[in-house]
Amino acid sequence: MPATILIVDDTPANLSVLVDTLSEAKYNLMVAEDGEDALAQTARTQPDLILLDVMMPGLDGFETCRRLKAQPSTRDIPVIFMTALTDTAEKVRAFSAGAVDYITKPIQHEEALARISTHLTIRRLQQELREQLALKERFMRIAGHDLRNPLCLILMSGELARRKGATPAVAEYLESIHSSARQMRRIIDTFLNIRKPGAENRGPMDQADLNLVAAAVVAQNEPAAEQKQLTLTLELADDIPLAKADAGSVYQALSNYVSNAIKFHPPGGTIVIRTRLQEMTIRAEVQDAGPGVAPAERPALFGEYARLSNRPTGGEESTGLGLSIVKQLIEAEHGAVGAEFPVTGGSLFWFEVPIQPGA
Repeated sequence: MPATILIVDDTPANLSVLVDTLSEAKYNLMVAEDGEDALAQTARTQPDLILLDVMMPGLDGFETCRRLKAQPSTRDIPVIFMTALTDTAEKVRAFSAGAVDYITKPIQHEEALARISTHLTIRRLQQELREQLALKERFMRIAGHDLRNPLCLILMSGELARRKGATPAVAEYLESIHSSARQMRRIIDTFLNIRKPGAENRGPMDQADLNLVAAAVVAQNEPAAEQKQLTLTLELADDIPLAKADAGSVYQALSNYVSNAIKFHPPGGTIVIRTRLQEMTIRAEVQDAGPGVAPAERPALFGEYARLSNRPTGGEESTGLGLSIVKQLIEAEHGAVGAEFPVTGGSLFWFEVPIQPGA
């Protein structure tokens, strides 16, 4: 379907020439002779692009553009100014009002058509991207919602199995299954906005004891570490205050760090999980004696789908999303993430979150 363009110009000769040029290019056209008329027409029908004259009686082009950008229904429509002004200050004023481009009068029709085509293409691509993101978001919400049911069944079955009685070794594995399933449900609930990281109006429960979180993460990951003959060691700061952060988000972030360390560490050795109290923040660290990360690959560590030359040492799967998830979770809590690679070898991954005021 051809795009619709609104031409706003109070000079009949300019209108006539533009109408002829754009009609030949097969665009659908709307015409307004002043700013008030343009605002009235766009309130009823939204064009795909607006060509807006700067110098008009009544509302000039700058004010008309500002009002278009103030309305949700017309905010995203690209506006190209048509002007005889060549002063840099006026061009800056045009962009400040919300224009995406300008065409200098007298209008060169080939240039005008090229600029119009470019901005219509950008608008179409933006709309397609928004639609794709909305579709993906809808799918993920449906998938997240549907995943809660089997997770609840796993939790219920695990609880029933524990009540039936089991050997100490089986009971330990059942507890690990139960703990992992609870964490998976917390992640899904966070995604579904039942618990939203970084949400405004935090309640009193949005605080975390990083020492308790670290101990829980170690308990959850010990079975995986044992399979690779790895030892998880806790080094916890004394008298640590509460962090101003969602406990579920901090738990998920630290669990990602520990899980990564186990995946990439060769069999045998020690992984240290520690907490440190700093002046304004609490820092959690995971240090290993693994292969480290090549210097050329370090800048992309916390990006999505970061693929490193190192591979998991026990055949584990790696999606390349774990570190990017940590970054999103911690930055949503107004914290920071990072990694260090000592000259002696290995890796140290860390994040910091603010201290709870008054803690």
